[in-house]
Formats: sequence, C-alpha cells, structure tokens
Amino acid sequence: MRLRTAIFALLNLAMVATASAESRPGHMVYLRTIDPSIEQDMRYASAHNFTGRALEGYGAAECLLSLETAQALARVQSSLRAEGYGLKVFDCYRPNRAVADMGRFATEPGDPRKTEFYPRVDKQDFWRLGYVARVSGHSKGSTVDLTLTGPQALPAAKWTPAASQADCTAPFDQRWHDGAVDMGTGFDCFDERAHSASAAINATAKSNRQRLTSAMEKAGFSGYSKEWWHFTYAGEGVKKQVMDFPITHLGARDLIDASQQLIVVTTKNWDDTQGSAQRYERDGSTLRKAGDAFAVVVGKHGMAWGKGSFEPGAGPVKHEGDGKAPAGVFTLGTAFGFDPAAPTKLPYLALTPSTECVDDSQSPRYNELVDGAAIARDWNSSERMRSEDVLYRQGIFIDHNTPATRGAGSCIFFHIWRSPNSPTAGCTAMDTADITRLLGWLDPRQLPLLVQMPEAQYEQARASWGLPAR
Repeated sequence: MRLRTAIFALLNLAMVATASAESRPGHMVYLRTIDPSIEQDMRYASAHNFTGRALEGYGAAECLLSLETAQALARVQSSLRAEGYGLKVFDCYRPNRAVADMGRFATEPGDPRKTEFYPRVDKQDFWRLGYVARVSGHSKGSTVDLTLTGPQALPAAKWTPAASQADCTAPFDQRWHDGAVDMGTGFDCFDERAHSASAAINATAKSNRQRLTSAMEKAGFSGYSKEWWHFTYAGEGVKKQVMDFPITHLGARDLIDASQQLIVVTTKNWDDTQGSAQRYERDGSTLRKAGDAFAVVVGKHGMAWGKGSFEPGAGPVKHEGDGKAPAGVFTLGTAFGFDPAAPTKLPYLALTPSTECVDDSQSPRYNELVDGAAIARDWNSSERMRSEDVLYRQGIFIDHNTPATRGAGSCIFFHIWRSPNSPTAGCTAMDTADITRLLGWLDPRQLPLLVQMPEAQYEQARASWGLPAR
C-alpha cells in the first residue's frame, strides 16, 4: 500500500510539472554539436527499453546535456580515441515527465521486455533495489548512461519490435549486440551482475568497465554502484534544478552554427537537374569558401523538400520513387566504394557484390545499407551497390530520412556522375575528381553538413539559418 501511495503521489507531482513544462534552457546543448563522434543509441526515444515503449518527453532520439557536462564528455572521448576506443550514449537529459512515465509503468499490468531487461526482478521492486529513481539526476542535465566501443566489439544490430529478446546477462555473443565491447551485461540490465564491482563477470568485462570508469573519473564524472553505465558530472558549473522540457529534433540553425564544414548545393529552380556545389569552412563565426565551386547533377525531376533537420516551406515534398533529390539540411553518414579502404576520415564501407541499399518502404531495413548475404531478406526491392557501373566506385551516404519514415525516400548519396548532362534517380552526383576531393576534406569531428535547395529558397533561409553568401 505504501508503495502504491508513493507512486500515485509521484504521478500527481509529475502532472503538475508537465503542465508547467519549460522550454530548453540556454545552458543545455545537443551533444552532437559538441562532439558528433560520440555515438548515440537513445533507448528511451524508442521501444527498446525496459518499459517496451518510447517514454513521454522523448520527441527525438537526441542526447542533450549541460554545456559543461557535454564538454567534459568530449574530453573523455578524445582520451579514449587515442587508445582506439570510444563512447556510445544510451540516455542523457531525461525530462521529468519521463521519470513519471517510468513510475506509471510499475503500476500497469504486463512485462513486455522483462526477458531482456529484468528477468529475475519484479518491476515493483525497481525503486527499492536502486535501479530507478523517483527524482532522477538525468533530469538535471549532468547525468549520462553510456558504454565503451572499440576493439572486439560486435557490430551493432538493428532493433525492431519483432527482435527476439535475450537475457541481458547472457554471454556476450548471445545478448543484444549494441555495438559495444563486452561490459558484462547489456544496458539497463536490472541484475546484480550490472553492479559496477560485480565479481560474477569475466576478466574482459572487468577490464572494460575499469577502462571506462577510469576515463570518466579523470574528466570529473562519478559512477553509480548499481549500474556500470551510469555517470554524473560533478563540475562547479553544474545546475541542480530538475527540468521537464521535451526533447525535440536538432534544428537547422543549431546544426549550422555548430558545423565547421558546409557543402552548399543549389539549382536554379525546383525542376532544374544541374547545379553548383561550394565547400565552406568555419573561421570563428564566419563560414569561408574552401576551394572553387564545382558542377553537380541532381534528380531527373529536380528537387523536393526532404526529411532532415529543418521545417520545409512551400514547395514539393519528396517521396519514394519520385526522381527528386531532397532539399534541406542533412548530416553525412558512411563513405563507401569499391576499394578495400579509402583516404577519408569518414567511416568507410567497402562494397561487396552482396551490399544492397533497401528501398522497399515496407521493410524494417528501409533506407539502410545491408549485406544481403548475411541477414534474412525481408525486402522486395533494393539497389545493388557493387556492379560494373562506376557510379558507386566512390560515394557518401546522405542522412536523408534518417531514422526512416515509410515512403519518404531512400538511398540518397553523393556519387560519381555518368556525365554532366545525366541526372540521377534522386542523388547528387559529380565528377570523380570532385568526390575524391570531398572524401579527403570531410571530417566527422567537424560536423559536416549538406545544405541543398533551389537558389530562391536558399536566399530565403540564409539569414535565419546563418548560411553564407553564395
């Protein structure tokens, strides 16, 4: 009875907090604007967490932290990268309404993700056992849940609601593959083996935990004994108030202000298939031209507003199979090509005869590069990336429609053109020398962006988005 009373009191408190939820305070920043090399797998923005649903307040899969905490985390990343390791975050700032949502979960019937996250614990005991807090440090912007990437990590699996559940304490190769090294258990594993000093894990996991803990402590973070993944920054500038503003997508202006490298592609109008590209580098608050402009071709039906970090204005909207290149602001993903390696700082994928890009919008793999020989096929159409054609001999994945919305368009790249007069099915293509130059210039640590749209729309957005003059 006491537990139920406490939970309902918590819910009432949360409703009051939610009703007066604030906007994002100025000291709270998007982690990717401070260090885009830190990987993100924001579990509470999806159903892949112990509740089996996205929590209230998580309107986007983005890590936000106080500026001081984000900068400290970037220092950890820098020290780990020198050793061949890195960070992946699972949760950062957590709206207070999400904390209340966790409380509601404990009062509801059903355990949709028990097998994976708490196979030996009753969910009504989460608080008593110290796995969930009634007032979370995450809501103060200085607490982060994360893991260690690096050598011996298994490739990250793509989660879908249909994915089978594996006990989070199972052997490393049998539990969920989160792209990290062996840490003894999975994330959010409510079990004694997840305790930081557990003696029930193997020597490799103990070593990995120690490496992570040591790097975090040197930067001013302190751990939590019940969860190896949980760290709080204790710097002088840390604020103590609990916050409840919702997590939203990173806006175009936020991205552009943080970007140190910009590629601007413009065409004369929505229907034009030929355009011009210009590179820019940030010098303080100014974006300056880097090199000369170069010619590109876009979709055979021109451009249309795509799905990226912006609010599109008037004009056509892109959809699957329309032959239009996406207009908007986009981050850049993996570089790819026919060669085993490439002189680029971007992540690189060597294409094989079985590499495909899935364009079947009914597939959970929609808009993904996959190895068709290594996974079960659940798609009916895709683009073969390795062929005798030279178009994909060098290329870069453009993060349009990521994460994917069904039917919004897929498999958008920078790639080699067939000729200066041959438009594409929706990509942006250029001469081999120009894409080679891009591959050597782009650096993911500089948060490179593509800004692509017709000239009139670019001029309309230039002042409000902080874009350079063309």
